[in-house]
Amino acid sequence: MEFKFSTVVQPETYDAQGLCDGLTVRYHKNSEIEEIDCLRCQEHWRELIGPLGLYKGGLGHPWNGMSIAIPEALPERLGIVSYANELAFLHDGQGDEHNNDLKAAFDQVIRTGTINHSGSGKRALQAYVAKQMLSIDKDRAITSLKAWSTFLDKAGRQEECRFKSEEEYLKYRIHDVGTLFWYGLLTFAQAITIPEDELDMCHQLATTAYLHMALVNDLVSWEKEHQSAVALGKDYCTNFIFVAMEEHGISEGEAQERCRHEIKRATVDYLQIFEDAKARNDLSHDTMRYLESVLYSMSGNVVWGLHSPRYYTNASFSERQLEWMKNGIPKENKPEGGEFGFGQVEVKMPDRTVNGNASLPASVPEQTANSLEADTSLLSAVIKEHLVGREGFKLGDHDVKVESCNGQDLDSKVGSTAALPGRVLQAPYEYITALPSKGLREQAIDALDVWFRVPKEKLNIIKSITTILHNASLMLDDLEDGSELRRGKPSTHAIFGLGQTINSANYQLIRALQRVHELGDSRSLVVFTEELHNLYVGQSMDLYWTSNLICPSVNEYFQMIEHKTGGLIRLFCRLMALHSTSPVKADLVDFSNRLGRYFQTRDDYQNLVSAEYTKQKGFCEDFEEGKFSLPLIHLLQAMPDSYVLRNVWMQRRVSGTATHAQKKTILDLMKKSGSLKFTSDTLGVLYGHVEKSIDELESRFGAENFQLRLILELLRNG
Repeated sequence: MEFKFSTVVQPETYDAQGLCDGLTVRYHKNSEIEEIDCLRCQEHWRELIGPLGLYKGGLGHPWNGMSIAIPEALPERLGIVSYANELAFLHDGQGDEHNNDLKAAFDQVIRTGTINHSGSGKRALQAYVAKQMLSIDKDRAITSLKAWSTFLDKAGRQEECRFKSEEEYLKYRIHDVGTLFWYGLLTFAQAITIPEDELDMCHQLATTAYLHMALVNDLVSWEKEHQSAVALGKDYCTNFIFVAMEEHGISEGEAQERCRHEIKRATVDYLQIFEDAKARNDLSHDTMRYLESVLYSMSGNVVWGLHSPRYYTNASFSERQLEWMKNGIPKENKPEGGEFGFGQVEVKMPDRTVNGNASLPASVPEQTANSLEADTSLLSAVIKEHLVGREGFKLGDHDVKVESCNGQDLDSKVGSTAALPGRVLQAPYEYITALPSKGLREQAIDALDVWFRVPKEKLNIIKSITTILHNASLMLDDLEDGSELRRGKPSTHAIFGLGQTINSANYQLIRALQRVHELGDSRSLVVFTEELHNLYVGQSMDLYWTSNLICPSVNEYFQMIEHKTGGLIRLFCRLMALHSTSPVKADLVDFSNRLGRYFQTRDDYQNLVSAEYTKQKGFCEDFEEGKFSLPLIHLLQAMPDSYVLRNVWMQRRVSGTATHAQKKTILDLMKKSGSLKFTSDTLGVLYGHVEKSIDELESRFGAENFQLRLILELLRNG
């Protein structure tokens, strides 16, 4: 095993009481990372859950728990695994109900990609852990979360059991010690992947090592656990030392010595198991890395446990730790130019007018235009990097005039529809609603409620309005775009026909309006009509370009997104702000617009590169519909003189669709011209814009929003 991040701890600097003889002890070179994230976890707990009292976790002096137990953790992963382990310490001993809740949270993020906080501070911290891990390494994060869920399914189930023998107790303890929890931490921390066909064998080989760690934990925590049992009026303690005392009728000191003997025997046994494993040729490199890493977990667990303030009152913290506990941890310093590496670039954008008229309708909030203006500097750097200097390219090649639409008052004196069969009217809507969905908008509303604290009844109404409008727009979008698939199933109009689909979709607008009235204020109605207007304007721009073969400029395209995709996000954000009970007042228009741009650009990109998207919607569906997505706009402007591109696109117009071969030709041209790279780079910039908005809102509200960041991370990795 290659050692990059740790150094050997000299034996004369610690007293291991002979419990890890033959094992080397190593310590991470960047232990301050662990200290910062452990203390960050404690800060988050105090802010979201409550006081810590006399709690002591994984830190200590001169050794911290994770730095000595996983000494070869990748530095960029040491922080989050330390945070996760600290969170486990904070949750320790809260019983089956807590374990069930924690398991449900992990299962939810595995299944849906998010954790619904439901006002729970604990869920918020779990979302933070999941988000951070997924942002670093999605596949191994999911592996760890699954392992933790399996562990929690059984952990603590016999905590209240009075074991009759050491053998019976150890069978229980080897599982309850958290084999799968540590497996998840260790493999993620060191970027280890155990092959599926070696997993059971790997766990079996490591069993003795985990028995060693369980017994060490029993030994060092005995006094603390015994005192706790007495305080609770129990006449038993779930600990090897108590079981040994009862089974053999021996004293406490003799039972402790018996525990030490078992630990030493486990050390010898696992060393032999590891040597035998090294002689085999059927184990992968990563399995051997894991088995060797467990050796350092064994020795590190001994040294940390015997010198930890968590178990011994005479143990201490370092001066640095005490300073940070008193005055707060150091603030994070981001590299200059931001994490996306585009640096500080200021680029003047061209005039955003169309035929001399403002290209954004008056009904769009003023902040909409301002936020697009403010965000274009970094985005323009990407555009220029890819396009400026290419022959034939310039921004704003095609002008689009967006006429304002004057809405008319609805006649409220309509006749009763009670006699009409409502199920017929609702059937197309119920069909699309029943199709599988991740429910990202509803999850975003829950996440934003961390800040807004909207009364539950009104929050449910806002969710309902959002869901109704979203599904109605999908029905109309599929029909207008000629899309035959939605979420892997036939589109609504392919089942119910054009007329019924249009009628049902339009009826949903009335249903949404009825729900707006239930909010009980006129301002909500104003927000609803403004954003519904913007949604239709955005859709009209998209349809106009497609039907008239007019390629918009990049800026015009983002203006369309401001209306079409950003409109629904602005709607629920503005409604939540109106009905917020938080003393903090904040405008989320900039956030809504930025999230809309990111979401739509991500959708453009996934349409071309995602196998899951192909399964749900078909291969390169945007080409088939003739939509001017961002990568296609780049391609047409980057290769204006390509006869192949020009003729393939014309054939698509003539036939009204595109064949698989034609779509593949366009996709190959996109790869060649750098259009996919351009879109990917643009996504990085847009992601940074959304993160910046979240940073600003967290500062304004004075509360971190882990759930919202988890949703954003899942979008990036999805």
